[in-house]
Amino acid sequence: MDGTHTGDLLAGDGDGPEEVNDLLDDGGDTVSGASRSLLAERSPDATKTTVLLRDELGLPTVGEIGGDLLGVEAEAAARDTGLPGRAVGLPPRPVPDTVIDEADHPGLALRAVSLRGDRNRARGLPRQESFGLYPLEHAGEPFVLAVTVCAFPSVRDADRVRRLLWRGAAAEIAGLAAPLRDPEHFRKLCARLLGRALEYGPTGALTAALLRLSPEGETTDCLLFGTDVASARLLRGGEWEPLPATLPADPDGIHVNGHRIAPGEALLLCGSGLSGPMADAETAERLAAQWGSGRVPGRMEFAWQLDFRADGHDDDRTAVCLWGL
Repeated sequence: MDGTHTGDLLAGDGDGPEEVNDLLDDGGDTVSGASRSLLAERSPDATKTTVLLRDELGLPTVGEIGGDLLGVEAEAAARDTGLPGRAVGLPPRPVPDTVIDEADHPGLALRAVSLRGDRNRARGLPRQESFGLYPLEHAGEPFVLAVTVCAFPSVRDADRVRRLLWRGAAAEIAGLAAPLRDPEHFRKLCARLLGRALEYGPTGALTAALLRLSPEGETTDCLLFGTDVASARLLRGGEWEPLPATLPADPDGIHVNGHRIAPGEALLLCGSGLSGPMADAETAERLAAQWGSGRVPGRMEFAWQLDFRADGHDDDRTAVCLWGL
């Protein structure tokens, strides 16, 4: 990957205790190279830990772990008094409204965005969805793991799930990179990875694509697995195509599909915040025209193309799109 990416592909995932990382996480791993010093102290309130931080510029900031992270008490007070407990639309926890990411390889371009939906914005609640782009390697071959985590109760839950899935995939990369000849092997392996990622918290829609990076002009092998693979689709010849299931779902609803992305095609991973509006033919055709024109949009353009309003669809909107080059 080149240096245009500012997220997981360059930054890694290991600064400080995981609980502190989860508090700081922005839902897309786009904070990289930040010089952060941490000092945790127990506050008089035993349910909270005060964390003193320094950002990239060395300026002090303060956060808390535990307590009323989602502002439940503040929301109740606002309803009782009719007065807002904080500035309207601002979440109590510093989760960015929008996270944007990109990465480029000679044979593959990746764009990713997670946008806070109008419903959460109106309620003053933070974005609850997340994505991740992770580099992996096996036997000298480079891979990329793309993950979308949607419909979870909080971005903290979503962040924990995608990190657990990434770590599990890194540990099982030899099995995941094998040729798709034994369906039962892949079904069991992917079910185990997804089960571990979802074991310690609430469930939601989790989709992952493991791509073997190929030279420019060649097809890209892709292993697609998750609990919401139905939301994934392929853009081919200017038309959106549902991805046929190459392996039947297991009893727990885990789906495993093997596909190839040819140059000029695009694979879209998303949650209901985008798949819902795309049920409208006009919306689907507009995105197909924008992303199937032979030109890959820049990261800011990609985010702008997804930042539209659709009647009846006010959820967070998270998407990762991967173009074969």
